[in-house]
Amino acid sequence: MENLTGSGYTVSPQKSENEPHTASNPRRFGLMSALLRLALAVLILGAAVYWALSWAAQRPEAPQRMNRERTFTVEVIEPVYATHSSDITAYGQVAAARTIELRSLVAGRVLEISPNFAVGAQVEEGELLVRVDPFTYNGAVIEARAAVADAELALTEAREAYSLEQSAIAAAEDALASAQIDLERGQSLLASGAVTQQTVDTRVLTVSERQQALDQRRSNLVTLNAQILRQQAAIEQAQYALETAERDLANTEITAPFTGIVTARNVTASAYVSANEAVASIYESEALEVSFMVSDANYAILRRDGLFDRHVQVTRTTGVGAEAIDGRIARVAPEIDSATGGVTLYAVLDNEQFDLLRPGTFVTVEVEGVAHENALLVPETAIYDDNHLYVIRDGRMAAIALEILDRDGSQVIIAADIPQGERIITTRLSQAGEGVAVAVEGEEQTAGPGGPGGGVVMRGPGG
Repeated sequence: MENLTGSGYTVSPQKSENEPHTASNPRRFGLMSALLRLALAVLILGAAVYWALSWAAQRPEAPQRMNRERTFTVEVIEPVYATHSSDITAYGQVAAARTIELRSLVAGRVLEISPNFAVGAQVEEGELLVRVDPFTYNGAVIEARAAVADAELALTEAREAYSLEQSAIAAAEDALASAQIDLERGQSLLASGAVTQQTVDTRVLTVSERQQALDQRRSNLVTLNAQILRQQAAIEQAQYALETAERDLANTEITAPFTGIVTARNVTASAYVSANEAVASIYESEALEVSFMVSDANYAILRRDGLFDRHVQVTRTTGVGAEAIDGRIARVAPEIDSATGGVTLYAVLDNEQFDLLRPGTFVTVEVEGVAHENALLVPETAIYDDNHLYVIRDGRMAAIALEILDRDGSQVIIAADIPQGERIITTRLSQAGEGVAVAVEGEEQTAGPGGPGGGVVMRGPGG
């Protein structure tokens, strides 16, 4: 409503047709204002970015820092081609190669025991250890000798009778021949009547009698020959009895069969021993061997290169040091150990140093390994993936292919073709690879592989 001044009337304004449109103008103006402000902000931000880029482009460029290559310090060895072998280390036990249990072969009372016959003592070959009472055995020898003498005398008598009978046979043959001649003469005279029939009959009887006598002599000769054969057998029997008696007498003295160490004594003086009773046990002190076990793989290697007579060195460790004894492999156990799968070998030891050992001693055995000619011996750290190593070539690592022939502890025997003048890298690097820069420890590096000024030298296995 509008107040008209001076009239006293108030005039109410009329609504126009355009009033609703006029009411929406403030909202439209607010939206346009917001869009305008947003466009202005974008314009300002773009101008700022443009100014910053222009300023950066016009700014003088700072000098770039030079990249430096890492250089690893390594240790090297010179390749030396030679014949190398890998020894096999095993652990074994000394044993006696020859042990015997002495037994008394005769019965009787013990008369004498050697003062040197004691457990742990060394006895010499042929040394008297025990003497059994020989009285009964002396008597048996005397009787056996008498029996032999009687048999020999009877044989002599039989041979003499045989000789006499041969002479008697010769005489009987002559008498028979003479009687046959007389008979033939009588028979020829009988026809002429010079002799009677009775004379002829008498001569026939004479021939018959002499023939019978000759046959008897010949039969006697056969009997005498059989008697001679029996007497010869009797002599042999008597001689066997004599030898048995003499052996029994000799067995009353029990002696050491070889030089050895007494391990058991089971008899005392004045005691009675039976035949075949154990008296003592002795092992030969000059025949010792060591038994030791190797793996099936090592056994195969040794067999391939010749097992028997292979040199071994046996070491016995004492409180004051170690003693080494040489030996050679002599035999193999007939069976493989089912628990470990190993093979037991036996080495005979040289007899010059047996005083250092006793059966049961535990020892270390070094078996001479297989010899590899024209091979290299390098440390385990120099080998990568079991098929290559690295050498230094112009200050960088260069890979060389290899073949592992054998191992000897921390050292490896290999076959590889390394050019002359190149050295093997023995330092283990986790960053090892073809072309990696390296420097030998202790050698001055005048210009590193990274260019002027050298590279960054890294020490240690990890770089």
